[in-house]
Amino acid sequence: MGKHKLLYWIVQLIAWGFLCGIIGIAAVIQGEFNFQTGLKLLELYILLILFSNSIRWVFIRRNWLNFKLAPLIPRVMTFSLLLSALLMLITNLTNVAFYDENWLTFSEFLVNTLLYSLFLIMWSAVYLTYHLLQKSRLQEINNLKLQASQTQNELKTLRDQLNPHFLFNSLNSIRALIEIEPNTAKSAITTLSSLLRNSLLLGKKSFISLQEEMQLVEEYLKLEKIRYEERLSYTLENKIKNTIHIPPFLVQSMVENAIKHGISKKVKGGEIYVIISFDKDNLIMEVINDGKYNENQNSGIGIKNTKRRLEIIYGQSAGFEINNKENKVHSYIWINKVKLIETNYESNNN
Repeated sequence: MGKHKLLYWIVQLIAWGFLCGIIGIAAVIQGEFNFQTGLKLLELYILLILFSNSIRWVFIRRNWLNFKLAPLIPRVMTFSLLLSALLMLITNLTNVAFYDENWLTFSEFLVNTLLYSLFLIMWSAVYLTYHLLQKSRLQEINNLKLQASQTQNELKTLRDQLNPHFLFNSLNSIRALIEIEPNTAKSAITTLSSLLRNSLLLGKKSFISLQEEMQLVEEYLKLEKIRYEERLSYTLENKIKNTIHIPPFLVQSMVENAIKHGISKKVKGGEIYVIISFDKDNLIMEVINDGKYNENQNSGIGIKNTKRRLEIIYGQSAGFEINNKENKVHSYIWINKVKLIETNYESNNN
C-alpha cells in the first residue's frame, strides 16, 4: 500500500471513528447507551466509511477531480444528499427489522439526511483540498524539472558551440596566418577571444538581446571565414530595429548546423544567408545555405536541443523547421510575437 493510500485510510478510520465516538459519548451522558446503541454506531461507522469511499471512487472514475468549482459543487452536494438519504434509509430499515423501532417521521428523516449530507460534504471538501495541494506540489516539481532541463539544454548547446574541434580548427587557421598575414592573425585572435568571452557570459543568461545574438553569429562566421576562405561567404540581415530578447544560441546553432552539414561538405563551398524579420504575428529567424537536407535521416543533437528549448520556454507558441527549397536548405525558428513579449516581460522583471 502506497504512502498516500495508507494516509487516506488512517484519516478515514480516525475521522468517522471520532464522529461516532462523539455520538456514543452523548448517548452515555444521556443514559441511553446500551448494547444495541453500540451495534447501531458500528453500523453507522461502517456505512460512513463505505459511502465516503464511494464519493472518492466517483471523484476518480468520473474525473471530478479535474472539474472547476462551478460544475463540481452542485455535483458533490447532490451526490452527498443522495448518499445521506440512502444512509438514513438503511439505518431506519435495520432499526425496524432488528430492534423493533418505529419508522422515522418525514421531518426526522429529512433533518438527519441533511445533517449527514453536511458531514459528507465536509469530507469531500477536505479530500478535494488535499488533492489540490498534492496537484499544486506536483506542478511545482514539474516546473523545477523543466527549469533544470532548460538549464541543461542551454549548457549542452553552449558546449556544442564551443567544441574542441571548432577551437582547434580556429587556432590552426590562425597559426597558418601568423607568418603569412600577421595582421589578419592578430584580428582573428581578437575575434576568437571576444567570441569565447561573449559565449561564456551569454550562456549564463536565460535571455539575451537579438543584437547580442547577431554579434555572436558574426564573430563565429568571421572565424569560419578564415578557415574556409573563399569557400564561405555570408550575409547577415536584421530587419528588426527595436530591442527584443531571445534565448541564447538559437541563431548560432542554426548557422553552425549550416556550415557543418552544408558548406563543409561542398567542394566549392557556398553561401550562408541569415535574415531576421517579423512575419505577421511571428518573429522569424531564418538561415539559408547551399546544400541539401535529407529529410529521412534522424535529427542531430543540435536540432533536438533547439526544439526542446523552444518547447520548454514557449510551449506551442514557437517551433523549428528545416526543409529544402529552390536548391537550398532553409532552417528557421518562429516565435509568436505575443508570447515573445510575455517572456521578455517576465525576464525583465526577474
